Amino acid sequence: MNLDGFTIVLGVLGAYFAILLVLSVSVETLLEPFTWFRGLRKQASPDEVLASVQEWLPDGSEEAKKVVAIQTFASQTKTNMQEIDKSVKALREDAVKALTEMGLEEQVNSVQKDIALKLATLRQKHASVEKSRITTLRVVSALIGVLIAFAMQINTFELLGVLFPDDVIASLNTRVGHIGGMIATGLAASAGSSFWHDMLGRVRNLKNLSEQAGKALSGEAISSSGGSGAVG
Repeated sequence: MNLDGFTIVLGVLGAYFAILLVLSVSVETLLEPFTWFRGLRKQASPDEVLASVQEWLPDGSEEAKKVVAIQTFASQTKTNMQEIDKSVKALREDAVKALTEMGLEEQVNSVQKDIALKLATLRQKHASVEKSRITTLRVVSALIGVLIAFAMQINTFELLGVLFPDDVIASLNTRVGHIGGMIATGLAASAGSSFWHDMLGRVRNLKNLSEQAGKALSGEAISSSGGSGAVG
């Protein structure tokens, strides 16, 4: 592929990414109301809560030390919900042992041990809920993206058709191909505006580099022809 062909490909990709950027913004706008439903709203993690509390406590204070102690213990506690349900007593003994080995026994009393243990549980629960929330939102955003693509009849295969061989274009120029192209558009739009903004930026950088390379090659060609004329 020569430089002109490469520039054409970049132009097609840039236009396609720009369209997807607009579509992804539309998807995110329509997705926003869904985030207010119960279970889909983003919640602060236990670590974020501790960080916020620690931020407002005076440095070096006993309260700050206790928060750090709880946070340190919780970060080093490897457990899960099932283990907690099966053997709370064993976990309490492990917690006391871990605190002693960490030298935090004096800073963390029995109440704080319970808090640290529950914090580890909350962390596991938050990770599970967050994973489920993100998966649900991705599914909803994909559905919204596909609906927008069908409503506006935006077919990825048509937009990128110039990049495909003629036989591939012929096979895609069917009803099934059109439906598949619009589904592909909707799924691509659900990737998020930040993703397509980054992709568009990369294409822009490649285009600038190709333009600079073209100018450099043109300069070399002029210099070469000028030098040959002088010799003649």
